[in-house]
Amino acid sequence: MVNIEEERNVEPKLNPWTSVWVHPRKTVRYVIENKPNSFILVIAMLAGLVHILDQAMSNDLGDIWGLGTILLVSLIAGPLLGLIGLYVGSGIHYMFSMMFGGTGTFSETRTAYAVSAIILVVGGVIWVPDLLILGQGNFMSDYDFSIGQFAWLFISTIGNLTVGVWSLVALIAALSEVHRFSVWKAVIVVLLPIIILVVVLIIFLALTLPFF
Repeated sequence: MVNIEEERNVEPKLNPWTSVWVHPRKTVRYVIENKPNSFILVIAMLAGLVHILDQAMSNDLGDIWGLGTILLVSLIAGPLLGLIGLYVGSGIHYMFSMMFGGTGTFSETRTAYAVSAIILVVGGVIWVPDLLILGQGNFMSDYDFSIGQFAWLFISTIGNLTVGVWSLVALIAALSEVHRFSVWKAVIVVLLPIIILVVVLIIFLALTLPFF
């Protein structure tokens, strides 16, 4: 017979696909303790697929490629880029976390990174109606949308922005949990690499672009 005290100490089962939206700290701890490595890799591959579709849209790839080609390339390259992004992104956040006194391991940092990406993957489901409603227009710089299509494009854009911000918030909370430091340190760990990248890019452009 199970002791009552032991029952109280048992961590309740969580569904990471839903719990991360409101309980990112509990979710990342649950995944670390209960989910296999394959779970992390699947999330990364799915997030990579969503990311490459987003990039194809941002870069108007439909101006030079057909819809079928874009989807095929996304299906092949997306998961691979997702895995690369998982380790590169985790490595960067792990390095900065160590600089600010973090105590988590690289494996825990990688899990935090992947758990926050669950939000992007779930939000990526919006690509299904995007493709059905907007089709090739998703990826073109100049496309004659109907009023209904334009309305959906507005809704989809707002949804994507919301998901992106929520994923960032979840990453901050997850890093704070695994490295056992304050939320403010986690904010710095997440934002500082972005700031450095922007500064480097500005300097590069200033040195390479001709002045008029």
